[in-house]
Amino acid sequence: MKNRKFKMIMSIQLMLILLAACATPATPTEPQPTETQAPPPATTEPVTETLAAPEGSPAAGGLCTNAYYPTRSGATWTYKSTGGPGGEYSFTDTITAVHSDGFTLSTQIGELTRTQEWTCTTEGLAALQLGGAPAAMLNSQNIQLNLDVDNATGVTFPGQINIGDQWQQTLDVSGNVTVMNEEAEAAGTAQMNFSATGNETVTVPAGTFDALKVDVDVTLNVNASYEGITLPVTFSGDYTYWFAEGVGWVKASGTGSVLGSSFSETTELQSYNIP
Repeated sequence: MKNRKFKMIMSIQLMLILLAACATPATPTEPQPTETQAPPPATTEPVTETLAAPEGSPAAGGLCTNAYYPTRSGATWTYKSTGGPGGEYSFTDTITAVHSDGFTLSTQIGELTRTQEWTCTTEGLAALQLGGAPAAMLNSQNIQLNLDVDNATGVTFPGQINIGDQWQQTLDVSGNVTVMNEEAEAAGTAQMNFSATGNETVTVPAGTFDALKVDVDVTLNVNASYEGITLPVTFSGDYTYWFAEGVGWVKASGTGSVLGSSFSETTELQSYNIP
């Protein structure tokens, strides 16, 4: 019994840290005319002006309009991740529903699908759930994750972004996790600190892009309770994301530590289609 409890606690700890390592919300971009080709190569002049929706774009004026997030129903992005604590895996993000004040992002990894709800406000776009590839990957390993967001503050993407801008999003979560057919309660806070640091040319399998570079610090503090034992789980990681205007998230790279073992993860856009 003690051995089973120890394995359960260690599995919960690994699962939550794995979720935190990938917790930064998966992302698309702003509506554009039908295109699957990469944008033109980067110019030599750095972009320092405000980056917002292009004048006259199909969604100009809508709450969900964002220069780095095409919220067009049916838009898809396929990624491949290597070097992370979960090993190598691929996944596809699809916007499956768009509303005047939000949208649904669906992530397919193997035969499993997880969804993530987003809201659109005058301040910007905000993820309302911990979802996407990390949650789907955990399910593929027979780990059921049911965490509700009790309170969300801040935004994931401000309506306008200037180089040098900093912003934050915090999610208070609670619920349960099931590992090895055993259920544990979990509650805590996930916090993401964002900083737009510049523009860079990025080459990935999907093409070469002039991209906005955003550094993200992720911190997770969760208490997991199982059979009278409360396990505090903390994680901090540093990631860099690159977002191409009119295309979305094209690359992510980050480092962290899982149970004393360091990792260096890279995720790259393989292909995309924006109707």
